[in-house]
Amino acid sequence: MAAPPLFDRIRSEARSTAERKVASVLLEGYPTRALTTVEVLAKQASVSAPTVLRFLTKIGFSRFADFQAAAIADVERQLGSPLNNIRSEAPAETPHHIYQRTLLMQAEALQLAAAQAMPAEFDAIVDLLVSPRATIKLLGGRYSQNLAQRLATQLGQLRPSVVFTPLTLGFAYDTLVDAGPQDVFVIFDYRRYQSELLTFARGVRQSGARLCLFTDTWRSPIAEHADAVLTSPDASTSPFGSRVVVTAQIEAIVAAISLRCRDSSRDRLARIEELRNLGATEPSKES
Repeated sequence: MAAPPLFDRIRSEARSTAERKVASVLLEGYPTRALTTVEVLAKQASVSAPTVLRFLTKIGFSRFADFQAAAIADVERQLGSPLNNIRSEAPAETPHHIYQRTLLMQAEALQLAAAQAMPAEFDAIVDLLVSPRATIKLLGGRYSQNLAQRLATQLGQLRPSVVFTPLTLGFAYDTLVDAGPQDVFVIFDYRRYQSELLTFARGVRQSGARLCLFTDTWRSPIAEHADAVLTSPDASTSPFGSRVVVTAQIEAIVAAISLRCRDSSRDRLARIEELRNLGATEPSKES
C-alpha cells in the first residue's frame, strides 16, 4: 500500500534534529498521533510546542487543526480505496504453527519499519559514525548489549576507534572521563528501559559528545538527549520483544558505512585478513 500524501510530506521535509524528532514520532504512530494535542506531541518528541508548530508550518499548515483535518482526510482516502476494501473482505488465513506465525509476524514488522522509515534520521547516524576523527563507543542494556557488540564488531572492521563498552560493573562510566565533542556514543535501550543507561546518556550529553539511540517505538527516555534516534517495532510471539528489525537496521548501517568509506574500509579489511592469516600460521612457542 502506498504511503498517504501527508505521510510522505512529513517524512521528506524533516531536516534539523528537532524536526526529525517530531516527524519520527508522527510517522511511528500515524495517523493516531496526529490527532492528539500539540502539547502531547511535543512531549512525545522531547521538543517544545513551538517547535512542533514551526514544523507543521513548514509542511504547509498554519494551524494545528488544519494539520489534523488533513490527517483525517488521508485516513478517509485510504479507507475508501477499493483495493483496501477487497483486502479487508478477504483476510489472509493465519497459520496455526508457531514457527510460521513468528516468521510472518517478523516479515510484517520489517515491512512496517520500511514504511515508517525516516531516511534523514538514518543518514544523520551514518554521518556521525563515518567521521574519521570520531571515537565510537557502543553499549546496551541487559538484553540489548549483544546488539551493541554486534555493531561494534562489524564497525570496527570498517573503521578505527570503535569501542564496545559493557555496562556491567560500572566500568562504562569510566569512558565519560575523557569524553568530548570528538566522541560518538551509540546506546541500545528497549523496554523495560534501564535507569543506568538514562543516567549514562545524561553524562554523555553533559560531556558534549554526540549520542545515537536505537530503541522501540515507545521510545526510551534517552531519546530526549539523543542527536538521532532509530526506532523499531518489537512485537513477538515470544515473551521477549523481537530484535529482528533492529538487526536489519544494524545491517543497513554497516552497509551504508561500507559504501561511504569504500576505499578505506577495503584497505582495513585486507590488513585485518593479513593479520589473521599471520596469527593462523604462526607456530606456537612452548614456554
